[in-house]
Amino acid sequence: MNSIFIFIIVLGVLIFFHELGHFLVARIFGVGVEKFSLGFGPRLFGRTVGRTDYRISLIPLGGYVKMVGDEPDAEIEPEDLPYSFTHKHVAQRSLIVVAGPLFNILLAILIFTMVMLFVGLPSIRPIIRNVTTDSPAQQAGLAPGDRVLVIDRRPIESWRDIDAVFESNQGETLSIAVERQGERIETRVTPVQVSAKNLFGDKVSYYDIGISGMAELQAVVDSVVDDLPAQKAGLRKGDRIVAIDGRTIERWQNMQAAVTQSEGRTLVFTVRRGETVFETEITPDLIQEKNVLGVKQSAYRIGIRAPSMPVPDEDQVTVKLNPVQALSQGVGHTWNMTKLTVYFFGKMFQGKVPMESIGGPIRIAQMARQEADQGLVRLLNFIAIISVNLAILNLLPIPVLDGGHLLFFAIEAALRRPVSQKMRENAQQVGIFLLLLLMIFVFYNDITLTFFQ
Repeated sequence: MNSIFIFIIVLGVLIFFHELGHFLVARIFGVGVEKFSLGFGPRLFGRTVGRTDYRISLIPLGGYVKMVGDEPDAEIEPEDLPYSFTHKHVAQRSLIVVAGPLFNILLAILIFTMVMLFVGLPSIRPIIRNVTTDSPAQQAGLAPGDRVLVIDRRPIESWRDIDAVFESNQGETLSIAVERQGERIETRVTPVQVSAKNLFGDKVSYYDIGISGMAELQAVVDSVVDDLPAQKAGLRKGDRIVAIDGRTIERWQNMQAAVTQSEGRTLVFTVRRGETVFETEITPDLIQEKNVLGVKQSAYRIGIRAPSMPVPDEDQVTVKLNPVQALSQGVGHTWNMTKLTVYFFGKMFQGKVPMESIGGPIRIAQMARQEADQGLVRLLNFIAIISVNLAILNLLPIPVLDGGHLLFFAIEAALRRPVSQKMRENAQQVGIFLLLLLMIFVFYNDITLTFFQ
């Protein structure tokens, strides 16, 4: 499918729900609606019902609802005063404005719920594929190959159930029943608090027992990066790293930890290549790398990549949900996406997220095309994610955005009088200027990413 066509569909769905929120709540409070437009600019076609002109406009990069009296200085006929937006109570006006972002959140909930109801949740079988050395799980006798049956009387059907248990655990001892070679084995294990870095490089803590549904990667080189220490030392695809500084390396994670903790000190690698075992000295380089969010992080690396490890078909399962479960998952997933989006915006304003990671219409169109190529479900999930982002963006306290209007209404409620027209006009001009700068910036990012990288 054409990227522009997909982009118009995605944007049309998002804008329709956003403006529908404004429209419906306005009508609930008796505000007259003159225009309900998808797109800006000249009217292409539409239909007038009552006093409302439902139209499709030329420029498909937004939309709007034109209400009676939504401009404070507009002249209003006496008979239209009861239908005027400006003449409604400040609380009603606030609800009309916030309804747009709220409907974008509701759209995300609807999409996630429908996908989970009709498609299900992808997961893997609750089989332990890896147990961390000296972890609580190993000390409790759990072993690779065990199938988890029950945790604290909660039946376990997929690895998602296991994750859900540990998300709410705060170090409480758990009773776990597993199946091992047809035999049921019960044990108790107490999670310990561990630390890691999230996608933004911040340290986070959680409770874990040291089990995984993914087999541990072996320290085997899949590829070597040009001009980095590993290539200069002669490492090749297929080499198996068996020791570093005389310490046995069993897994990729152990090797990566040794390199990361080296702080640039020269390390002696023992490498097996076929039937030959040899030693070579490698000095890790401190390099900057980007994660999936575009956040730059510094780390010591030697320039080798691990092999991919797809989940075997026999381990892949789809968890079917009833309507209540699907709704619960849809609300939960939307809430998590909302928190992540707010967190992202916060890190962006703190300067901890590179500005080049901010994309505009071109990048969204490209991503929409990529997701559409993967199927309808991927495209729907993408629309839900963008809908959450649009809701949060619109709630920023910038004049001309919904958040800017809400800010004025909050001031009005506090002062018990409307903000002066002159102040509103000045703020609107500043808001428009900021949005124009943002548009120029994101288009610059899009063009740079598309044509110069």
